[in-house]
Amino acid sequence: NWRRARTRSLIQLGGLIEKAGLLDEFGIELGADLQKDEDMKKPVSALLGALLEVKDMHKQEPAAIDLWALKGHKHLGIKGE
Repeated sequence: NWRRARTRSLIQLGGLIEKAGLLDEFGIELGADLQKDEDMKKPVSALLGALLEVKDMHKQEPAAIDLWALKGHKHLGIKGE
């Protein structure tokens, strides 16, 4: 089922954002309704803006993905990549 697989991927991506420490860095509270909580509008918008910056950086310098992958592998404890 495509919808179930999509949902699983989105949940896993949220886990990566948490693992990277971005929730703490941006002051996003777990359990908050990120769409309705007025206190979360600025932190959520800031996180989205940061992710859009990464997207723009990747467009300008596609090779940056290799450096990011190395950093991610190190953080995840993946060897030999």
